Amino acid sequence: MWGGALSLMLCSYLFDKPGFMQDPVPETVKNVLVAAHCVSGTRLNGLNEGHEPYILRSHSESGLGVSPQVLWKVGQPVTQVRFNGDKELIVDTGTVAGNVNTPPAGGCRTSVEIAMDKVEDVRDVRGFHQVDFYGNHRREVEAFCQMYGIKVVHSHDQPAAEA
Repeated sequence: MWGGALSLMLCSYLFDKPGFMQDPVPETVKNVLVAAHCVSGTRLNGLNEGHEPYILRSHSESGLGVSPQVLWKVGQPVTQVRFNGDKELIVDTGTVAGNVNTPPAGGCRTSVEIAMDKVEDVRDVRGFHQVDFYGNHRREVEAFCQMYGIKVVHSHDQPAAEA
């Protein structure tokens, strides 16, 4: 349960960037992972940088309050991490392929299509409540894990069906 919180802290402390904890939705027609949740940071390039564009909408499930639909930059490389316990980290990378407009589509307000690197079938992406953040930081994350004795796992190494 605390894996998502640790993953968010990793992004913030190591890269000074907000992480986006999301619910993964495999979109099998386009073979992209839709990273979806109703709350995303807007300063995706860094906590001291300008914000990405966003649209103020109501919260998706309740229709109440305000929730930003943050528009992630198409073509932007992203890193995806998720602690699986305190000694294993799932690390994947990809590229923003698009933003799902909600509405008219249903689902969480910020819904980002990510073309995953080296993952043949998007259904094989491992984890839940993964954390995505701007930039391809795979090597830096792997170096951090090596220093602290954390095992690195990639979705393309072992399909989820075999995990």
